[in-house]
Amino acid sequence: MQRKSQSDGAVRKRCGRVTAALILAAVLCVSLTGCRDDTESQSVSLPDSALSAESFEESDIEDSRSADVEDTPTTDDEVITSETSAGDTADSSDTSDSGEPSAPETESAPADTEQTSPAVSTSPQTAEMSIPAEPDPPLASTPPVTTATTATTTPKPPAEVIIPEVKTVSSPGEKTFTAGDSFIDYSNASKGYISVRYGGGSDRVRVLIKCGNSTYDYMLTGDNKTRYFPLSCGSGEYILQLWEHDHDNFYSNSIDETVSLTVSDEVAMFLYPNYYVEFDQQSNAVKKSAEVCAGAEGTIEKIAAIFGYITDNVAYDKQLAATVQSGYVPNPDATLKSLKGICFDYSALFAAMARAQGIPTRLVIGYASPDIYHAWNEVYTTETGWITPELFLKQSGYNLLDSTFYAGASDKAQISDYISTKSNYTALYYY
Repeated sequence: MQRKSQSDGAVRKRCGRVTAALILAAVLCVSLTGCRDDTESQSVSLPDSALSAESFEESDIEDSRSADVEDTPTTDDEVITSETSAGDTADSSDTSDSGEPSAPETESAPADTEQTSPAVSTSPQTAEMSIPAEPDPPLASTPPVTTATTATTTPKPPAEVIIPEVKTVSSPGEKTFTAGDSFIDYSNASKGYISVRYGGGSDRVRVLIKCGNSTYDYMLTGDNKTRYFPLSCGSGEYILQLWEHDHDNFYSNSIDETVSLTVSDEVAMFLYPNYYVEFDQQSNAVKKSAEVCAGAEGTIEKIAAIFGYITDNVAYDKQLAATVQSGYVPNPDATLKSLKGICFDYSALFAAMARAQGIPTRLVIGYASPDIYHAWNEVYTTETGWITPELFLKQSGYNLLDSTFYAGASDKAQISDYISTKSNYTALYYY
């Protein structure tokens, strides 16, 4: 009987230890999962337009190029809000500048202040979108226990950083349409771009490139600089126009020509810099691309490395989103320096860094469901063709090319489901 009593006492002690351990585990579980940030939201709407007429009032011109565009797609069960910041893989514990999904609040962006006459046809396209909130902070993890017998490993030497040779643009002046000191140069149309320089005295200029059913409308300042624009429709007939601010609220047409152009490689044309994806051999975006892709093997790994860097480091600029004006032009090096921007900036930086690596990349402007005027990217690989947001890059753990939405989403799996649905995206313009 005494032996049995001692045995029962030992069992009770062991049970007590197990119970205490279970209680401690439950407390830790509650404490580790109990903190989440509230969602913040803002919005901005940006216009888009086309012009046609000999002269027109400036107020009806709305610029498609300030495409931002805030980011809050709606999923089946809730609205996802995403503040652009850090994000890497499809792990919902990734952190940066976002919070839990919630219904968006919207705030309209300023409308374009330019005026145009009733004679000009315009087609404004705007949309509202919510700005994502900040993400949950990372949960602390317990470091692995090490002992004196733990084997030591020799770290790999850092990969060599090689600055790539990037494509350059030029304006040779062999085939031009001119008006005074201004010109449209299509000498390099076979490479997929034209150049334009305005040499007049106006403070504002419009370049219109019409092809198929699309009108690409660019607003420039009268700074006498040569600018480069893609022939986004590939080979075909183009209407090339130059409009200059005349007086009061009117523009006048100084160049208006129709020409048939042949692009020799409609994929490689998206390796060149242009007005919205600006870079050259000395650009910091090119240097950063080399650093980020050092050691990466193949196109898919490079795409994943660039995407991961941008979503981990660039935060959504709420102030810019609330104040952006029509005619806004992204600058990849400026975004890289400030590490913040709107979706137009995210997409331009991604395109510059990917093109620097020899990966054909399109900056796309269009609509994300339900009605978000938005910018994202598409890349080309020889294995898959054009990779659009709905296709997976499973080989490297990335399943989307919408860096803005992904960077700010606290629930990576949920936002991935949204982005991987083809019907959620409608492309309008390619740059």
